[in-house]
Amino acid sequence: MTSKKSGAWLRSDRAKLGLFAAFIGAVLLVSALTTGCGTTVQPDIVTPSVASYDGNVQNSGIIMSTNSGFVVTSHFRERHNALIAIYGGDFSPHLKPDHGIAPMGDDRWLISKQAMVDFLAMNTWRKAALKPVNP
Repeated sequence: MTSKKSGAWLRSDRAKLGLFAAFIGAVLLVSALTTGCGTTVQPDIVTPSVASYDGNVQNSGIIMSTNSGFVVTSHFRERHNALIAIYGGDFSPHLKPDHGIAPMGDDRWLISKQAMVDFLAMNTWRKAALKPVNP
């Protein structure tokens, strides 16, 4: 008689163990599914510590500031237009080449304050390797 009771007891223990294992498995599955998609990886923003070289001068192509904007070099203008080609569609209205830039003379261009703000935004997006929204 005792053997029947011990056999029933073992089956009951195995059933409890199986339920406990199923519960642990369900908890681990739910945990893996909710935490795996819960965080978004964002690229780090690159913060330059010094100005880049434009030719042999370390001024990033910005020569001086004026009341109406900034005097820049032709190389700066080329970088500005290259960024417009990539990110110009992300602005409303869309930016076109030489947006906010007017010639001043030999290798000198005047860029408006707003065009400089737009350039800085596009340059930050480039450094963060962001894809254009409206290419």
